[in-house]
Amino acid sequence: MTEVLLLIAGLVASAALSGLEVGLYATSRLRVALDAAAGVPAALVVQRSLAELPLVLTTLLVANNLAQWLVSLATQVLLDRWGAERSGLIGTVLVTAVLFVFSESVPKSAFHRWKHELLYPLARALTLQRVLLGPLVAPLSRLADRLAAWLSRRVRGAPGARPTERESLLSTGAAEGLMSPFQQRVARGVLALRGRTAADEARPVTELPTARLGQPGVVLPEGTREHRVLVLDEAGERVAGWVPLAALWTPGGFRPTARRDLRPVARVEPGAGLDRVYVALDRSDAPFAALNWSGRPAVIDVDRLRLRVMGMFADSG
Repeated sequence: MTEVLLLIAGLVASAALSGLEVGLYATSRLRVALDAAAGVPAALVVQRSLAELPLVLTTLLVANNLAQWLVSLATQVLLDRWGAERSGLIGTVLVTAVLFVFSESVPKSAFHRWKHELLYPLARALTLQRVLLGPLVAPLSRLADRLAAWLSRRVRGAPGARPTERESLLSTGAAEGLMSPFQQRVARGVLALRGRTAADEARPVTELPTARLGQPGVVLPEGTREHRVLVLDEAGERVAGWVPLAALWTPGGFRPTARRDLRPVARVEPGAGLDRVYVALDRSDAPFAALNWSGRPAVIDVDRLRLRVMGMFADSG
């Protein structure tokens, strides 16, 4: 009875492992990303597995071989107990046929057809086999990953010829009907924002009306229509804040306001993507984002950035 249970358990495990292997290959990464963003627990597990795909696939293959070995062992023991002649040959033929049908062909076809319907319920099995076998097969997985990277470098075409993973996700989403043309256009606009940094969009503060704390006078660029003034610190090396131009008027002319009257600007890093800059500006409700670029103060104007964003979204489709 024990051998029969082991035989059944091995067949079920082998079928599940073979199906999971195909399911990970065939699944829509965009669908998984959307489900994970919605908080689906199984999608979160699958997303983590896809992030470590070489290791997960290696553990699946090793676990599947162990399950098939268990099937072979249980079959051999049963045939010997029943007194079958040439039990080794008969067992090999029977195991090969049964495994091919019930642990290879059928589960792989099913997982390829019903990807998420079968992949999500078995998602915890991915975590279990990774915990049990991951430390043992990690060196083999790293070796395979390095060999794959070396081969991909040798066959890679011209730079930029292959689509990025994000572009592939967008194309897949459009093909599967998960994203409307408008959603795809918006997504490409967001990716375009991430492709540009704050330093790409920054301009020197001298292009805007500026004032310096502790010194009289406001620098007004020729032909300016700005009503907002950037105020630099005493050394002129950092943007201290901004004020409306009218607030600087005194009977003696335009003068910098006191530090306590300054209105804050958003602070960003030169390497931050424009999407993060836009979020920082939106959260601070500031008209400017300040940064130090090449040792000099620079600024991003929210109005100008909005025009850039609208242009990116309009041109991205």
